[in-house]
Amino acid sequence: MAGKKIKPRYYLIAALSLDGYIAKHARHFTGWTSPADKDFLHARLDASDCVIVGNNTYKTARQPLSKRNCLIFTKSVGAVKQASERRLYVNPAKVDVAAMVRQKGYRRIAVLGGTQIFSWFFKKNLLDEIYLTIEPVVFGSGLPLFNADVDTVQKFKLASVRRLNKTGTVLLRYTRNTH
Repeated sequence: MAGKKIKPRYYLIAALSLDGYIAKHARHFTGWTSPADKDFLHARLDASDCVIVGNNTYKTARQPLSKRNCLIFTKSVGAVKQASERRLYVNPAKVDVAAMVRQKGYRRIAVLGGTQIFSWFFKKNLLDEIYLTIEPVVFGSGLPLFNADVDTVQKFKLASVRRLNKTGTVLLRYTRNTH
């Protein structure tokens, strides 16, 4: 099919505590997740053309993300700031992110968060898949997957469930429910 544009696919990847938090606070490093979750995450990132993260998430995981194409959401730039060959700072309030992704030719986009980024993509109705790793830990309080102001309903369907280890880490994969 000559000339047909391939629609980029956006997939959210997050680890959650049993009580539903992605982290205890903004600078909480992902060291609390299991080696099995990290293996899954790295495999998904290796299959991605681009990773989209918030500035706090990027600062927290700068080392592992530095070798990947990253769009880093921040309000501290006018529109776009090229920081390096692989690192682009983007103000999503001033840029059509979906158009930029298409223009760059990215087809598989991993959305890593945090809460504000996940909520932004949800509100824009851009998420095609959601991967949630549920880790058997309890934080008691922390950062939710989505902000409280997410008030739209979008339907997803459970596509797969996979136990990742003996302690009970579970990977849930949801796809957009088109019905």
